[in-house]
Amino acid sequence: MEIPTWLFAALRTLNDLLPPVEIAITLGVVFFGLSRIRRGRIVSLPASGRRSRELTGIGIGGSLTVLVVATATSWIATLDPTQQMWLGWWLRPLPLLAAAGVIAVSWFALRREPLPAPGERAISPRRRWWAFAPLPALWLTTAAAGMLLFVSVWHSMMGVSAPAGANRYGIGPVIDPGAAGLPVYMPAPDDNGYIWGAGWPNHLATVLVMLVAATALVLVLSSDANRPVFARSTAPGVREERSITARLLVCIALGGVLLTLGAALAHIGFVGEMIVGIHNEGEEQEAVARFYVGTGYSDFAPLMHKGGYLVQGIGAALLLRLAVDTWRAREARNRDRARDPEEPAPGDAAGSAEPGNAAAGSVPSGSTPVGSGTDSDTVSGNGVASETVR
Repeated sequence: MEIPTWLFAALRTLNDLLPPVEIAITLGVVFFGLSRIRRGRIVSLPASGRRSRELTGIGIGGSLTVLVVATATSWIATLDPTQQMWLGWWLRPLPLLAAAGVIAVSWFALRREPLPAPGERAISPRRRWWAFAPLPALWLTTAAAGMLLFVSVWHSMMGVSAPAGANRYGIGPVIDPGAAGLPVYMPAPDDNGYIWGAGWPNHLATVLVMLVAATALVLVLSSDANRPVFARSTAPGVREERSITARLLVCIALGGVLLTLGAALAHIGFVGEMIVGIHNEGEEQEAVARFYVGTGYSDFAPLMHKGGYLVQGIGAALLLRLAVDTWRAREARNRDRARDPEEPAPGDAAGSAEPGNAAAGSVPSGSTPVGSGTDSDTVSGNGVASETVR
């Protein structure tokens, strides 16, 4: 057998074994494999303490939860492309809703950490919610969310109601929403009918879920940035712990936004690719159409359709990378502990607020109290003289 024939047969067999490219996990696994070229971890964990355990669960369990939801929704859309049983308007935003749920659960998990007594708290200025967030990842998340909002509103504005008896094209649910007067159609050029798939009923849930996810992320980051700490905790340790937390949550939000953005782009592009053949009155449907009409954005609809799958794959790959890198960080931490179990972990003084932890009440030699730097912060503790650090 010649090599080209063998290669073609191997690729065809691989294509038959893999799920369709519309499934988010398909391209996600491919992009994840390519991302392994960069060996470093994109997330890390605190050296020890209760928060380290909480972030391990969020990084692995939370990322995989969002990925499973995205895979299930895209699989359903592939099995039921005509949406006879499942309506796409609520399937598309589910990955982002799952990400918002993970962020909300992380808020409850972080709130369970013991707080220092009022007399043992450091006095520090009120920080903005993005104080510890990684700005590149935050900007990427904002840009992706902005694009999702733009395409959703843009496609919603195209929606019109189809008059009774009008020619309707496209795929949709068995119960026709257009019959109830909902604006779920786009007018075909030159009044040649109406194409299903646009309007606010198809995108309102996506916009609402995006607002919920953004609110959850801002509230959790703000709550953690302004969480009270022990007066004698070290500033580098506290900053490291909260930066790690913010990075993990922002990356999970980014993965959810990309998965929902990809699903929205694929839907809008798929609807925009529809072409309707117009026949003369009385002609058989099998006859050659007199002319064809498409949508108003048919020129770039294929790019949106296929590009949506790529965006979904990137989001799935990011969540896979988060889960794997969190697991790698946990294993590296465990190996370090096993190598030198007698040495206290460097994050204990900053990250552990559990009662009875002696490290939380001591300041290593040469360390800096929380709030030091350019800000004027008053550091006070139980039995410790107040001091203004400038």
